Amino acid sequence: MNRCRECNSVMTKEETECLACGSVLDQKSGIDHVGKGFATLLSMMFFASAAITVASLFFDATPPFSKCAVCTLVLLVVKSSAAQMLNKEKS
Repeated sequence: MNRCRECNSVMTKEETECLACGSVLDQKSGIDHVGKGFATLLSMMFFASAAITVASLFFDATPPFSKCAVCTLVLLVVKSSAAQMLNKEKS
């Protein structure tokens, strides 16, 4: 069961337009396969960066902790943005 965003009335799964107020229900489009692959790549890069950040506390062969921490935070923001962009809605 869906609910109307305007008047919160109950709509069946087949209805695309609210009978009470006439607003159109937003329908989700399909997932972009290239975007999904990019989001997966970003997730792997984020976890690798997080591991290197932790390793930089204990080993001298890694980059400095401050640079690793900044890189990890930037990848976290980009990863969350990519995940939000995957959930496009058809207007």
